Amino acid sequence: MADNEDNSNPVDDQGTSEAEGRELLKRLRDGGFEGSDEKLALALGRPTEEVEGLIGGTAAVDDDVVMKARGIAEQRGIAIE
Repeated sequence: MADNEDNSNPVDDQGTSEAEGRELLKRLRDGGFEGSDEKLALALGRPTEEVEGLIGGTAAVDDDVVMKARGIAEQRGIAIE
């Protein structure tokens, strides 16, 4: 993925870029799921391989996963922003 694609197309209505979405997911995983992609995947309702791709940059971050991540963080009191 080219850098210009990463920043020019926000993934949600808050203007979150894919890079920011990936960082958000990393902070949620590390702060609330013991650094486990599997535990985060279960909470998000996504396959582990997809979560690994989202965080690793091989899968596109979309508004659904960003909204779910923010909701989970809020429910669990995890600061991710």
